[in-house]
Amino acid sequence: MFQNQKSKNIKTYLTHFPIKSYQEADILSKDITWKIMDYMRQAGAKGITAEEIITKESLPSSVVYSALKELYRLNYIFLYPRDKKSKGERKKRYVCERGTWGKYAIDEEFDAALKVEGLLEGITEDLRMPIMKTFKSVFDEFSSKRGLQKFLPTKNTNICPHCQRSHEAMEFFYAILLRTIDLMITESDEFSKFLKERGYASDETTLAK
Repeated sequence: MFQNQKSKNIKTYLTHFPIKSYQEADILSKDITWKIMDYMRQAGAKGITAEEIITKESLPSSVVYSALKELYRLNYIFLYPRDKKSKGERKKRYVCERGTWGKYAIDEEFDAALKVEGLLEGITEDLRMPIMKTFKSVFDEFSSKRGLQKFLPTKNTNICPHCQRSHEAMEFFYAILLRTIDLMITESDEFSKFLKERGYASDETTLAK
């Protein structure tokens, strides 16, 4: 399980994500997997070697290498690019893939329908400006208030060699957006009214017979 927030170098904003296959469920059902992933996340964008994990956690090498192999196969981690390594460094360094920081699942057929009909592009375009405006406002709020500053992602560090962005910062904004959407859909009177008008909600609770 994840460490206490105060002891972390890399902050955690999302604490779980959906499992889409039996293979994922199998590897993530093991405590050792979470220890390895958490330790790897704390290593940041530079990643960490299998030997460092083995030494740090005092684990059997076979267990660590097996877990890393599965995590790599499932795209939870990737190898630090050779061309970005220090001169003379030969050992493989593993980095947490950004998809594990803000992962969500959507039915493939439904997703394909949104794309084919052109709805996804339209929705994205409609939401782009208000969401970016909100992100800027939220960042300013967190930056100006002492009680919130400790939650801000670390600047100018841990830039991913693949996407050239901070995974920590991406998770921060993912968490804000996901929590806002959840609050709006589950507790908003306005959204409840929207559903009622379209026959998807009722003022009365009807028990099925």
